[in-house]
Amino acid sequence: LAQPLKKAMDQGESICIVAHSLGSLIVYDTLWKFSYRSEYRPDYSDKTVDLFITIGSPLGDATVQAGLFGSRASGARRYPANIGQWINIAAEDDYISHDQKVADDYRPMKRLGLIRNITDHRVYNLAVRHGKSNPHHSGGYLVHPRVSRALANWLNDGSS
Repeated sequence: LAQPLKKAMDQGESICIVAHSLGSLIVYDTLWKFSYRSEYRPDYSDKTVDLFITIGSPLGDATVQAGLFGSRASGARRYPANIGQWINIAAEDDYISHDQKVADDYRPMKRLGLIRNITDHRVYNLAVRHGKSNPHHSGGYLVHPRVSRALANWLNDGSS
């Protein structure tokens, strides 16, 4: 993730990252590293990902949070400082995103001025695999109107 993200930032691109499941932890940790690690400072520490969309993410889970970069830090250094807006989408009965809300856990990011907005949305993922409901399936998330609307808004005018 670091190389394509650096390239987009170097080119001044508007950036949206959609991350599913474990991928959301990888993105979160990468954004934290871009905010604070010396190999990314000062070139990337002030550049922002406009929209971070998490789908089926375990980032609301306390055990997962304890293993993230910055988890032992205090104040602003605890969180990435380069996300403009974060939209978290969790499906009913998705066993990976069982704690479906991240806005409450990452509220200090807003209070510290690190992010404009964090919103949570609960949806029904109607994906079926092998004849059974699969509420964690990425394809079911990606075709959901809530996700496609957020992406379309970002593509059209940068809002979501």
